[in-house]
Amino acid sequence: MKVLFVCTGNTCRSPMAEGLFNDKAKAFGKDFEAKSAGVFAPEGFPASQEAIEVLKQDYNIDISNHRSKSLRRQDLEEADLILAMSNSHKQSILSKYPEYSNKVFTIKEFVGLEGEVEDPYGMPIEVYRETARELEDLISKIITKISQERKGKMVIALGADHGGYELKEAIKKYLNEKGIAYKDFGTFSTESVDYPDYALKVAEAVASHECSEGILVCGTGIGMSIAANKVPGIRAAHAEDVFSAKAAKEHNNANILCLGGRITGPGLAVMMVEEWLNATFQGGRHQRRIDKIAEIEKKYSK
Repeated sequence: MKVLFVCTGNTCRSPMAEGLFNDKAKAFGKDFEAKSAGVFAPEGFPASQEAIEVLKQDYNIDISNHRSKSLRRQDLEEADLILAMSNSHKQSILSKYPEYSNKVFTIKEFVGLEGEVEDPYGMPIEVYRETARELEDLISKIITKISQERKGKMVIALGADHGGYELKEAIKKYLNEKGIAYKDFGTFSTESVDYPDYALKVAEAVASHECSEGILVCGTGIGMSIAANKVPGIRAAHAEDVFSAKAAKEHNNANILCLGGRITGPGLAVMMVEEWLNATFQGGRHQRRIDKIAEIEKKYSK
C-alpha cells in the first residue's frame, strides 16, 4: 500500500505526515509506504526547521534529508491512496487530474472526520507540535482503516503436492465455511508431483500481493517452507502445533504457513490456520529482527 500525502509547499505538513506514517507502519509491521508532495512546491527545499525539530525531539524521527517536490502525474499514478491536508489541495488535484478522483481524499475525510489540518508555516514551534500530534492521531486511524479494509479483502493462496492434497482440501472446506476467499494453485489430485512447483506459485502470488497470505502443504511441510523462502519477501513458517502457528505471525510476521499432510490431522490443521489468520504481528523488538532477516535476504539477492 502506497500512500501520498499532499500539502502546499511540501515543507511542513506533508513531510511530517510522511515521517510519522512510515515510522508507525514499520512499528506495526505493515507493508505500507508513504511519500509526500506539494501542489505548489518548489523543488529541493528542506523541511522547515520546526518540523524537523518536533519530529526528532518528540518522536525520534529524522526528516532532515527531506527535499520538497512538486506534485506530478507519476506520483498520483504510483499511489494507492492520496491524502490532502485541506479541501483546497484536494480540489487542486482533481481539477488537474480528475481521473484519480477514486483515490483522492482529504486526510480527515478518509477517516470520517470533518475539517482540515491547518498549516503551521511561520508559526511558533508549539503550533508545529500541535500539528504533529494531530497528524499522529489521524495516521493511527488511517493505518487501522487500511488494515481493516485489507483484511476484508483477504485472499489466501493455497498450494500442495500429492502428500498435502487431502489436507489442503480440508483447509479449503474451513475457508469456505468462514467465507474467506482463496485461490487454489493446485495440485488437484494425489498423483505424484514436485512440491517446489507449487511452493513457487503460492510464494509469487503472496510476494506480488496478488494474494494477501498463503498456506502450503506437503508431506512434512518442510520442503514447501524451504522452497517458498527462496522467493524475496516471503517468510514461510513450518508449524506443527497451534502455539507455533500463532507465534509465526505474532513474532515472525510469517506470510505463508506450511503444514505437513502426513503429520498434522485436519482438526489440528484447521485450529492452526485459524490462530495464524487471526493473529497480529506484534512489531517492536520483533520488527528489528525481521529487518535483519530482510538485510540478509538483500545481501544474497544481488
